[in-house]
Amino acid sequence: MHLTTHDAHKSYYFDVDLNFYLFFPQDCVVIENSQTVTLNAPKGSATMKSSEKGIGMSLHKFSFSQIFGPEMTQLELFEDTVKSQMCDFLEGKNALIFSYGVTNAGKTYTIQGTPKEPGILPRVLDATFHYIGSHVYEGMDLKPYHRNDAQHLDPDQVKQERSAKAAIFASVKEECDPLRASGGLGSPSCSTTILSSSLFYDQTVLASNLNEAGSSQFALWVAFFEIYNELVYDLLQPSLCSKSKKRAALRVCDDGAGNAYVKDLRWINIQTMGDASKLLQFGNRNRSAAATKMNQSSSRSHSIFTMKLLKIDGSTVKRISEFSLCDLAGSERCNKTKTFGERLKEAANINNSLLTLGKCITALRNNQTDRMKSSYIPFRESKLTKLFQAVFCGKGSASMIVNINQCASTYDETLHVMKFSAVAKQVVQVIPDKPLEALAPCLVGHDGKPLRNGVVGSQALESYLSEEEQLDDEEDEADMSLLPQNELVNMIESLRTKFLAERRRHLVQEMEIRKEMGDAMLQQLMESEELRTRQVEELKESYQVKLENTFEMYKDAFKEHAYQSAMNNLEDDYVPLDEFIAEQEKVEVCPVIKKRLMEVSETLQKIRDGFLEKSADLEVLQRRCDDQVR
Repeated sequence: MHLTTHDAHKSYYFDVDLNFYLFFPQDCVVIENSQTVTLNAPKGSATMKSSEKGIGMSLHKFSFSQIFGPEMTQLELFEDTVKSQMCDFLEGKNALIFSYGVTNAGKTYTIQGTPKEPGILPRVLDATFHYIGSHVYEGMDLKPYHRNDAQHLDPDQVKQERSAKAAIFASVKEECDPLRASGGLGSPSCSTTILSSSLFYDQTVLASNLNEAGSSQFALWVAFFEIYNELVYDLLQPSLCSKSKKRAALRVCDDGAGNAYVKDLRWINIQTMGDASKLLQFGNRNRSAAATKMNQSSSRSHSIFTMKLLKIDGSTVKRISEFSLCDLAGSERCNKTKTFGERLKEAANINNSLLTLGKCITALRNNQTDRMKSSYIPFRESKLTKLFQAVFCGKGSASMIVNINQCASTYDETLHVMKFSAVAKQVVQVIPDKPLEALAPCLVGHDGKPLRNGVVGSQALESYLSEEEQLDDEEDEADMSLLPQNELVNMIESLRTKFLAERRRHLVQEMEIRKEMGDAMLQQLMESEELRTRQVEELKESYQVKLENTFEMYKDAFKEHAYQSAMNNLEDDYVPLDEFIAEQEKVEVCPVIKKRLMEVSETLQKIRDGFLEKSADLEVLQRRCDDQVR
């Protein structure tokens, strides 16, 4: 595991051992020593806000087997990271390299580079041509077929291949001629050749490998395609004249041996570095790209450049090795890139395919960690993972370069990338000692039908049998040829009985396995149900606590409100002490006044009663006077 830094771009690199290389010159990333790097969350990032709330940490450390400084060049990166896989490719093994990271992180620069600083892909091509040297197979009648096979072309098909290749080269020449006429020779798109002298490196390993090749010849075929919105498009097909016409999408098929391939994908035979450079220009011109707020020229698709090297003896294809370099589109957050409409749809498909890639790597890690519980690996949920399922499962070495944007505004996405690489670091790829690709590929005719029976020859299969097995077969054949007819019949009956017994045993074993699997599945379902029940109980308890806390909060609020209201009313009804005493004294005087009033009332009543008596006496006197007068 190694770590590198670079002034312009940053990348992790990890392969099956999981080697890492990082480019990231930024204050929020500190290289502690030759094996440790620390990420400090900048202010304003979601990670820092979460850490301030007590959720998560603002400091993260990641370890690597070696860290390179910012003086790292493309040549040094190639020598220290990719060269071993390139040598495996030249020796007949399959290899795959991804570039992964956030948008505008320099993934395309790492893979393709510039005319002055060629990236990984031009250097692999240049190394391959140095390896082949003069052992180039001039004919174009042997071509890759499906995933691991080869096809023999008739003269008409060879002529079609040459015409398709010439048409692509002519198109690139027509595009560059006007720029040369206007003085645009410095344009990167018209740098049709990359001088091998600029890719100087130690070629002693290649020379020794070539000496082992002997009189064999080599044919290099390449394909360039992209996965855009989960549809596969050939980048080496001529572009349509009318923009209203849609490009033809290609299908991802299965060859029957568990290997996925792109049907009707165009393969071009190249024999020089100039041919390779022209194909790259042609394919990049057809690649889907658009401007976003974070990248003026953002790749909106996963582009895949695949090379197949055929080792040919005479007219026989001895082996086929494959090297794929995949420039993944950058993961992005739509609220930062400000995408909408078609760009938003592209971003959703990009993030979904990258999410599926992460799921597959996580599932591979989990299966290797706990072999008793094998989880499903969702290779078929994405075209990207489906195409490279065979490599992930051990039919070749897989590596990943993770590029990281040095901008502090993308720190959260960068941290996610680092955590993803930490998971992938734990995946150990198991490659068999004798991979199936080492066998001679099946050779088919121009009509696609095999030119010989079987996928591989009997001679190749015999090389995989041990000497004891071959001797046992020979002894059995010799013994059977010497037996008389009646003993042969008895032997057949005996073998039939053994066959039935073995079949019965297999059925019983199958039933036991099915029962065991059913019990395991039932146990897993019960554990899952128990887990969900426990989670529901925990949720109920947490909601109950939240409800009680909310009730207490409202209760306290009501008490506070009642107290404030009482205090306000008390202030409104407040009476000074002097006034209160005066009023109290007034209340105390009232009984005396009431008593006097009662006395006066009694006196008045007596006066009234006396007056009434006097009035009665006067009336009696008046009547007496009246009587005397009469």
